[in-house]
Amino acid sequence: MSLNLFELEQEASQLSADERAQFALFLLETLEPTDAGNIEEEWRIEAEARLAEIKRGEAHIVSAEEVFNNLSHRLT
Repeated sequence: MSLNLFELEQEASQLSADERAQFALFLLETLEPTDAGNIEEEWRIEAEARLAEIKRGEAHIVSAEEVFNNLSHRLT
């Protein structure tokens, strides 16, 4: 038997909080590309490239404090 969206929502609302969280995670994962491992690899490569730029002195580093101070000045 196939449930329509309303019926599925009703059934899901009967789950425990932990089960709803697991179900929500399952649904979110179905929206991600199937090659999520590839994305993790791409981020690892990007992080390594950024670290290399920092070590070579090519990156302009800004502290979080400076970022928030600049933002605060722009908003006031």
